Amino acid sequence: MHLPIYLLPLAGLIIGFLISLMGGGGGIFYVGMLTGLFAISMDQAVSVSLATIIPTTLAASISHYRAGNVKPKTGFLLVAGGIVGVIAGSYLVTIVPVKVLKKIFGIFLLVMGTGMVISRKEKHVKEERAENGLLEEPNANESKPVSKLFIAKGLVFGLLGGLMSGMLGASGTPPILAGLESMGLSSLEVVGTSVMVLFFIAITGMVTHSAFGTLNWLLVILLASGTITGAILGPLFSKRINKKALEKFYGPFFIVFILLMAISMFF
Repeated sequence: MHLPIYLLPLAGLIIGFLISLMGGGGGIFYVGMLTGLFAISMDQAVSVSLATIIPTTLAASISHYRAGNVKPKTGFLLVAGGIVGVIAGSYLVTIVPVKVLKKIFGIFLLVMGTGMVISRKEKHVKEERAENGLLEEPNANESKPVSKLFIAKGLVFGLLGGLMSGMLGASGTPPILAGLESMGLSSLEVVGTSVMVLFFIAITGMVTHSAFGTLNWLLVILLASGTITGAILGPLFSKRINKKALEKFYGPFFIVFILLMAISMFF
């Protein structure tokens, strides 16, 4: 038994709220929900998902920017890599079987999940050293130079996010979150900056995928009406959340999320 399409706004509201609160674009959830719960064909689900991500991430980006959670310079590094990835992924999907691409990307996600675990441990060690007075506090007036490794991380993780969007019609959330986490952003900054990056990836993804599926604007309007509302409410609700509690929950949640996504790529 499948749900009627008039329930799409409610489903969109729930997903939009959670995604804007925790970070991401929701592409994977939208595609799974549209095909599994509402019996919508895969080609329509992909195009509707990408179209819906655009207003959702735009609304969330504006809310997070006003809340001071967006790091534009860092974000645009991932955007640059993401645009290239979307175009490349859209081309690859026409010449390489989707099953093969999913397995390759599953390996990428496993590597990224492992990297997040290592990065989190290193961050924890630094925090302990700082608390014990063994680590010098940086001068707040000094601007840290942007290293080549920092730039490379942004471009590579953005590229992976774009590839995921181009190949699978998803938003590319896991690589973007992993990249921003490894680049030293706080949990709220990861959330805010990720939706900005995914906004630009979604625009590119919708354009490049428009030739592969029929875009049903009725489905887009129904789903987006809920997701936009949820995307606006999420950042407002985040102001009432204890930041330390969010930090403790955030890292493990997305590590598990990315690893589960990696496993799902093999089935």
